[in-house]
Amino acid sequence: MRALPDVWVHRRPSGLSYGDLDGDNRTAAPPSRWSHVLAVLTRNEFRARYRAQALGIIWSLLNPLVQMLILSLIFTRVFHSATANFPVFMLIGVVYWQWVSNAINASTQAFVSNADVVKRTVFARHLLPLASLLSYAVNFAMECGLVLLFVPIFPHAFALSPALLLLPIVIGLLVALLAGIALMTSVLNVIYRDVAYLVSTTLMLLYWLTPIIYPIAIVPEPYGKLLHLNPFAAILIALRGCVMEGVMPDRLTWIGMTIPTAIILAVGWAIFRHYERMVLDYV
Repeated sequence: MRALPDVWVHRRPSGLSYGDLDGDNRTAAPPSRWSHVLAVLTRNEFRARYRAQALGIIWSLLNPLVQMLILSLIFTRVFHSATANFPVFMLIGVVYWQWVSNAINASTQAFVSNADVVKRTVFARHLLPLASLLSYAVNFAMECGLVLLFVPIFPHAFALSPALLLLPIVIGLLVALLAGIALMTSVLNVIYRDVAYLVSTTLMLLYWLTPIIYPIAIVPEPYGKLLHLNPFAAILIALRGCVMEGVMPDRLTWIGMTIPTAIILAVGWAIFRHYERMVLDYV
């Protein structure tokens, strides 16, 4: 019986398909098919998260709403915050950070949590951590709808202006920032399992270095300008400015959003490509 060359075999109803093996890297779908694979992985990740839950995605909406109510009561009734429309200010920050923290934590564990998928399925491996962060982007989109429900309650908290046209660009920068971190931490966590703990600790520190529960205006200089170098802070400042004040991001905010994001994305991709071949050995 003639032996087959080194190939991977995929059984489907229409027959068998084969692909070449290159060491431990099997030929995956071409880049033209990556969008389809990414969509499937994202959909499966989102559905699996709410499987066997009675309320399902309702929990995703209740969590930021409850946080907003509690923190608004504390800061307006106890600490007497002077921030205008504080409940909306707070809700935007909570919804924003919920996507950031959940996406980074989930994508860091992407290869470890899906070890069987990595070992048995052929696909471009960088799509797995990206699918994790995009699955939480679905939650973010639904929670943005929750923010819009407060328009009739706090009409003066929202500004209809041309600055709203910048929202897709600002959110795109956030996706690029999260992608760079996801690529980096997901592959490193396979080899060094301490990375997951380092990520959670860093996120705790970043929570307080990002103006989620306080306005950037109360931070004295030069620390206020330094906070703009935190891309998470700069992006949140830009989002609130566009939605609540109708103002375009200033030059310092643009610098804080773009330059660190570009560096993190480039470094994340380089680290992923360097360690990608080691994933199967450690997963």
